[in-house]
Amino acid sequence: MSEPDKAVAEDAPRSPAPPPEPKHRRAQRPVVGWRDLLVWAALALAAATAAWTGSRLGALESGTTRRLQAGEQRIAQLGAAVELAQAQLRDAQNRAAVLESKVLEAAGLQVQLEKLYRSLASDSTDVLLAEAESALALASQQLALGSNPQAALGALQEIDSRLSRQDDPSIGGVRRALQRDIDRLKAYPAADIASLVLRLDGLLSAVDQFPLLASVSAAPQASSGATGIGLDALRGELQQLFRVRRVDTPDAALVAPGQAYFLRQNLLLLLLNARLSLLSRNDVLYRSDLGRAIGWLRSYYDDRDRGVAGAVTQLRQMLGTHIALEPPTLAESLAAVRAARAARDPGR
Repeated sequence: MSEPDKAVAEDAPRSPAPPPEPKHRRAQRPVVGWRDLLVWAALALAAATAAWTGSRLGALESGTTRRLQAGEQRIAQLGAAVELAQAQLRDAQNRAAVLESKVLEAAGLQVQLEKLYRSLASDSTDVLLAEAESALALASQQLALGSNPQAALGALQEIDSRLSRQDDPSIGGVRRALQRDIDRLKAYPAADIASLVLRLDGLLSAVDQFPLLASVSAAPQASSGATGIGLDALRGELQQLFRVRRVDTPDAALVAPGQAYFLRQNLLLLLLNARLSLLSRNDVLYRSDLGRAIGWLRSYYDDRDRGVAGAVTQLRQMLGTHIALEPPTLAESLAAVRAARAARDPGR
């Protein structure tokens, strides 16, 4: 029995003891005592415990619910993050696959480019050698015809410059042959054609100023005294009717004044022909035209005139200039180019 129950029992007034009941009724009456109280206390404790447990369980349930909701949200976020990561992974894998395919494709293209470069380099050298052969053949023909060797020299230097840009040891012999021909052309004593052409152009522009023998009057003779004066007056009157000339060449005296135009045109044609022969390096025709022009000036023009005398002197100086020396040949360079082409193409 608990202590409160004991205190209640002690404080209660003592009543006289009831008379003893019969035994058969004593057995039927329920016994009320500390056991019932204990039961009720246990029930109250259980109810309190249940209430407390219920409140605790409610709190736990609400907390668990919140945690579950937070967990579900976290799981949803994690799921979205996982999906995003998977999408990024798939994208990265796709990009890696594309890059790998491009790398493989680039490697294949690199191999093809190397093959193409080697092929083009070979073709470029072959084409360059073919062009060099054509250029050398043309330059040789021009030199044989008496053309300016400076043009052939420029062509050889251009060919050598283009060959120097080819990284091909098989054309070393060609370049050495070209260099020897270049040195020979540089040492070739060519005439100053430009200066000779300018001198001829000056003479062509001065032809119209040269006096003809047919148009030169005899100088009047001086006299003295009154008789001389009368003779001078008479001579002046007679000169209005006649002209007295001294002509050393009879054919020049027979030229009428109206034919002076044709005399000048013939001299112009001779000088123009000499100019053309000079430009074409034809030494024979050049010297022939100059000689005929000198003879024409001495026969039909007044050589006492300063302009005519100066023209004759210039033509004689030009006549002493040789414009066509034996030019060097380009046979060595041609042979070297043809040998290089034959070595690269045995079936050629």
